[in-house]
Amino acid sequence: MQARQAIGTLLPVLVMTLGGGCGDEDRVGAGDGRGIASGCNVLLITLDTTRADRLGCYGWTRAVTPTLDALAHSGVRFEKVYAQAPITLPSHVTMMTGTYPPEHGVRDNGRYALGPELTTLAEVFQRHGYRTAAFIACQVLDSRYGLARGFEVYDDRMPLRTPDQAFYDRPADRVCDNVLSWLPSARGGPFFCWVHLFDPHAPYTPPAEYLDQAGSPYDGEVAFMDANISRLIEWLRANELLANTLVIAVADHGESLGEHGYGFHALLVYDGIMRVPLIFSLPGRLPADVTRTGIVRVVDVMPTILDLMGWETPPEVSGESLLAALSGEETAQRAAYVESDFPFESFGWSKLRSLVEERWKYIRAPRRELYDLLADPGELRNLAETQTSIVKRMEKRLGELEQRMQRRTAVAVEVDTDTMRALRGLGYVGGGAPAGAPTANLKNPADMVDVVDDFRRAETLLDARRALEVIELMEPAAECSPESFVIVELLARAYAGAGILECAQGLLHEALAIRPEAPGPLIMLARVYDARGAAAQAIEACSKVLEYEPDHQEARNLLPALQRALERQEQRLGELRQRFRAGPESVDTCLSLARALLGAGQTGEALDVLRAGLARNPDDARLASELAWQLATTPADELRNGAEAVRLARTLCREAGESRADLLDTLGAALAEAGQFEQAADAARRAGNLAKEAGQQALSIVIARRLRLYQAQRPYRSPP
Repeated sequence: MQARQAIGTLLPVLVMTLGGGCGDEDRVGAGDGRGIASGCNVLLITLDTTRADRLGCYGWTRAVTPTLDALAHSGVRFEKVYAQAPITLPSHVTMMTGTYPPEHGVRDNGRYALGPELTTLAEVFQRHGYRTAAFIACQVLDSRYGLARGFEVYDDRMPLRTPDQAFYDRPADRVCDNVLSWLPSARGGPFFCWVHLFDPHAPYTPPAEYLDQAGSPYDGEVAFMDANISRLIEWLRANELLANTLVIAVADHGESLGEHGYGFHALLVYDGIMRVPLIFSLPGRLPADVTRTGIVRVVDVMPTILDLMGWETPPEVSGESLLAALSGEETAQRAAYVESDFPFESFGWSKLRSLVEERWKYIRAPRRELYDLLADPGELRNLAETQTSIVKRMEKRLGELEQRMQRRTAVAVEVDTDTMRALRGLGYVGGGAPAGAPTANLKNPADMVDVVDDFRRAETLLDARRALEVIELMEPAAECSPESFVIVELLARAYAGAGILECAQGLLHEALAIRPEAPGPLIMLARVYDARGAAAQAIEACSKVLEYEPDHQEARNLLPALQRALERQEQRLGELRQRFRAGPESVDTCLSLARALLGAGQTGEALDVLRAGLARNPDDARLASELAWQLATTPADELRNGAEAVRLARTLCREAGESRADLLDTLGAALAEAGQFEQAADAARRAGNLAKEAGQQALSIVIARRLRLYQAQRPYRSPP
């Protein structure tokens, strides 16, 4: 994250600056309050990843949030506010259109853009003659995702990425600098200004003074964000605009911060992630220092703003106006719909759906959950098995709500390599489940928290070039979740980084079986093929990358080099064939030709060459070992011969006194091909122990991978 300017806390008595306003005739009183903000400016501040219960006005005693606390004191604070999705883009689209995620179709970051059917909040303001501007702090809200519609200014220009940055974002001081540069130009007429602040999102790296004040990195980020909001409020006050500006502060989602064993957001839908702050302040026109305790939703923000302005709400809006609550009544009884598609979109696990009432919270998952929020606000005791009638009632209500939603299709966005890298840098994995993948009988996200934590740690380790540690961490994860593209692909990257290319090649094929069009594994596969002397296969993989992503610069640069490599390979094959015909007794020539043929995909001819060489050199261990390995592991069914492979490998191990890990590894593969899995596992264990004793860490890792196959009664196959 960019280094950030330290900003002292402005105006210790912010409550005073937020007080005052229009005369009594402008206050909410007579009537229902509709149009009470007519003609006012509107400043909408969205607080990314901000839990309600980490602000002072929501009861956090260690909070350093005087600005937001003062806003709450000067206006109306909603106590129980639920986001509809725990992900930045879907939640902001919900907020800006007043529709649920199934209705607008944007279910994840990076993969979807808002379609043309829905009206955005900014478009309504623009139609009423307002100046409109948005200032965005992170690239997941880039203009290509559809929220720029209706904005005269959509400031999503991110700083140039440095080599150690995985994503683009801007800290609050930079965002607010740009807002303050624009605001003077809007003084001539009413404006609608959306300010998005990203600081409380991981990684938490607040300036030192805010860390010291708040006592924790997350709270330090919230404090830094609050200090910069104070700059905007002070500008409004100094320019005599505060009394005529409706200020709304709302978060898109919260952060788990270790609750339920999870530190992030997006994966789960518990209250630490889904309950957010929502404050409306318009001094002199809205009530001051009021708290409403009923359930409201982020989807309600748009229709509420439009009611306050006195404008018609678009007919497709599903949210309900909070005008009555702002006008002096307690919040009407509502239920909150909550969802997360992130587990499915990123890992291929089950989607989550939830319904929240005043007392009960129901989560539809592979293992259903029900919580009594009054008795168990931490959601620690799942009552679904004992309170079956409540589960049945809430499932029925949730289903009916879903049936009433008008489904729309979002615009698909190509997740290019840079976007994928950015999403991963933010913890939003992306690219887990292919289009049309089944959604039933999938893993429960609540059971996979440790896997997600290991995945995020592994990505950090791989960035630090600690590939062997990543392999150790991710092998169990891949075994647990082989359907997860991102897990399999990360493990493949780790094997490639460790130079264990055969395993990398196999895993890349597994990843591509899940997502055949993914450019990342394809370009890596091209490089692995090239390194293993398989130029033709490398060209095929590289060409597929360009089919799916024509502007993929790495593939465009690599393809000519691969074509030259293929020409050299074909020339060398011709030379080796001539040398073999001239001197078939040469072991080096036999091995070189056989390996070149294997690289060219000509396994049958390679086996003929090895057999011919071994017939002339029956005591050569190198030829016998290579032949045994190929007979045991080649993916071509018609060429494998387990019995011959076992005979060759046993002879080699006996002659070496079973002291070589590589020969025992070959014996294990041969025994597995012959269906003798118990003996294969025994040979693999001994091979692994020898490799460890010899300090051959890479070999021991590979053997351990094969051992798990044999224990599962499966033979090892060389990757295609």
